[in-house]
Amino acid sequence: MMVQIMTSKVKVSMFPCENTSLIEAAKNDNGDYELRITSSCQKAVRFMEGLGPLTILDLTDTASSKVFRNFIDSDMSANCLLLPGVMTAAWVEAGMIARSMVKKNMLLSIEFVDE
Repeated sequence: MMVQIMTSKVKVSMFPCENTSLIEAAKNDNGDYELRITSSCQKAVRFMEGLGPLTILDLTDTASSKVFRNFIDSDMSANCLLLPGVMTAAWVEAGMIARSMVKKNMLLSIEFVDE
């Protein structure tokens, strides 16, 4: 019997740099979360390569999270949506966002308002 490994995937599209990143999160045998990225942005790739496996504390405690700490220490732009993309993919994989919400394919977005 083959066991299918579940992964969570999110796509991050950025403006004004026009980069796109596909982030995949999967739970490993130790209960940690491993992330992979395919991206047109080398800064995003370097950031992701430096993370390594994430613990549940990395997903829930912003003060000690290496995701947040590494983002602050990186050369990423302050308005880059990669960080929320990473957290969203990992939260889905950790069960902190219901997969039923994922199936609704609702967008998380930032819109410019010109009034």
